[in-house]
Amino acid sequence: MIHQGNIPVPLLDVRNLRTEFETDSGTVRAVDDASFAIMPGERIAVVGESGSGKSAMAMSILRLLVYPGRVVGGDVLLDGTNLAQLGEKQLNALRGRTVGTVFQDPMSSLDPVMRVSKQMVAPIMRNLGMSYKDAYAEAVDWLRKVGIPDPERRITAFPFEMSGGMRQRVMIAMALSCRPKLLIADEPTTALDVTIQAQIVEIMKTLTTQANTAMLFITHDLGLVARLADKVAVMYAGRIVEFGTVAKIFGAPCHPYTQSLLRTIPSPTALHPARLPQIPGLPPDMKQGIQGCAFRERCAAATEQCGRDTPKLTDRGVNHLAACWQPEGLAGIAQEAAPRPELRRNDSPFRDRVIVEINNLNKHFISSAFLSRAKRTVVRAVNGVNLRVRQGETLGVVGESGCGKSTLARLLLGLEHPTSGEIFTEGLTQMVFQDPASSFNPKMRIRSIIEEPLIVKRKGDWASRQARVEKLIDLVGLKLNHLDRFPSQLSGGQLQRVAVARALALEPSVVVADEPTSALDVSVRAQIINLLADLKQELGVAFIFISHDLLTVRYISDRIAVMYLGEVVEYGPADLVFNSPAHPYTRALIDAVPIPDPVKEARRSSAVLQGELPSPLDEIHGCAFATRCPQANQRCRDEKPKLRQHQKSREAACHYAK
Repeated sequence: MIHQGNIPVPLLDVRNLRTEFETDSGTVRAVDDASFAIMPGERIAVVGESGSGKSAMAMSILRLLVYPGRVVGGDVLLDGTNLAQLGEKQLNALRGRTVGTVFQDPMSSLDPVMRVSKQMVAPIMRNLGMSYKDAYAEAVDWLRKVGIPDPERRITAFPFEMSGGMRQRVMIAMALSCRPKLLIADEPTTALDVTIQAQIVEIMKTLTTQANTAMLFITHDLGLVARLADKVAVMYAGRIVEFGTVAKIFGAPCHPYTQSLLRTIPSPTALHPARLPQIPGLPPDMKQGIQGCAFRERCAAATEQCGRDTPKLTDRGVNHLAACWQPEGLAGIAQEAAPRPELRRNDSPFRDRVIVEINNLNKHFISSAFLSRAKRTVVRAVNGVNLRVRQGETLGVVGESGCGKSTLARLLLGLEHPTSGEIFTEGLTQMVFQDPASSFNPKMRIRSIIEEPLIVKRKGDWASRQARVEKLIDLVGLKLNHLDRFPSQLSGGQLQRVAVARALALEPSVVVADEPTSALDVSVRAQIINLLADLKQELGVAFIFISHDLLTVRYISDRIAVMYLGEVVEYGPADLVFNSPAHPYTRALIDAVPIPDPVKEARRSSAVLQGELPSPLDEIHGCAFATRCPQANQRCRDEKPKLRQHQKSREAACHYAK
């Protein structure tokens, strides 16, 4: 640690950083007067909604912005050196050596046609001055440190031969192998399953602690913040609106935006979940000049001063700053006396009426042996699944990537034909996709997008279709003027509402929602969760909700089916499955879910589920989870457990279900 006299000097000191993007419709001030500091070995998380300036700030620090982005002011001092005054050659000498980076998508950061060894060894040789032999050994050692099995063999692989979790571990190994003083990680775990995410977080936490490496961790997952960070910077509309220790931010937040974000998170312990609070309105247009507080239009505590004067970060206690004119934020105003209504479980008068029945469903893919002497192999994507869905019920389907969730959805929609087994559905089945923007024609107005299914199925005349479209847009909480806009003119949450409206156009009995909230901010996620719960009650529609977000699934579901390697290993009421799991895999999934409470996170065991998923190409005779289960014995490896009734309302596929 650097000292000036007896005063420690920050490793990274960002002062009044300003970043702009020039667009055809105006200048976007993406980062507006941001200031913060990171001490050696300190982990700081940056949180906020999409478009708040998190990634733009991280890229501005390293001068990695590309046109039309540019840094227009401020200083960035790294180890006492002002990066704003360095040329590109000098910056390149710092990147990788002094500052390591880990980005969200490792596949776009790794060269797909270069072996891992070539991508790791060259930077180590250049930055640490090692010989090829020593650098190769160092690379293998780092792969071992980040938990990659058989690193001596894996280092010779290409990135496409690895799973997403393993590729992300390679990125972390590359970032840390040159022993940087600072690690910048931008959403490094967003696309990963909770089990792999837990492994990655523990790896970064352990290795940065051992090397005394500082970290700037950008995320929208507040549970990860509670697990990993020492301090938190909350960004809104390009500004840092609150900054403090993780205990202060979670325990006593001062800014209304921080308070609102924390309230939108589903509670992992609520016995009777209530409707999630929502943040009203939308973030401001960053191309317009913002006078006063940028959050004022969405804030219940806003006053005339908030619209007139821009608040500055001021002291709110030791190691705690907030930019708000109200001393206590939302806590300082009178709150609604009426409690929030509970999200009712399935109480339809037809709740025992089964509208989807799946019997011994199998979907096997045969790998091609064309241009290869390799033996043709079978991928058992869905393997003997039996499920029932009742009217007005939400069935949550959870599991790691590759477990068969999305294949099951495609089978339900008739987009894939089963290898064997039966699917019976009463009425129409419709789909809500993860990314609505990619499923919409960008040249069609919202009115035409919602009307399209009615035209294809020749439902009604023009007048009746327009009436139906207007009723649907109101049903999902949007206004009539949204119908005349194009998809590019709507936010992510609004687009997802349009996707739900289109799915309901033909009055389906079942809606399959495949990861409908995974790409959304926590504030928008709350809106969609509440919307789906309302529609279930009002219309009696059954939802099959597929996700790897266990807190959301638990919050919205009546029943949960846990899938592992193509099979359902546990099935039962949501609260019972979540609070008292019978299968060890279900327990491992729940234990990996980060809790947005730093006190509880500190008390939790740091043990994570070890190992990778076994290959779906292999025919497994015993329990598929035996290779990762801490309680597995020889019987588990030899004898396949069947999904059987464990309690009156629950089933589990485990010899020793608890």
